[in-house]
Amino acid sequence: MKPNRDANELAARLTSAASKPVPLPKTHTEATEKKTAPRKDGNKRTIGISLRPSQALLNRYTLEAAKRTQETGRVVSAQQIMLEVLEKGL
Repeated sequence: MKPNRDANELAARLTSAASKPVPLPKTHTEATEKKTAPRKDGNKRTIGISLRPSQALLNRYTLEAAKRTQETGRVVSAQQIMLEVLEKGL
């Protein structure tokens, strides 16, 4: 099989590109830096995160949320219970 006539040019371009640093995308914080000013109404901004508790721990939070829902008459989620526990720990 004959080598491609542009193979040497392509190799040179790839070598040149490999030696240049790749620009990194802006982080979420940098991209939204101007948008995170304190709100006039005093509400806190929230940031979404993912937690993956074990099934047993998630069941404990879910049962506590169900208990609290029955006691208060309003829906309380397992995530709200998790946040309360995390806030108490700090």
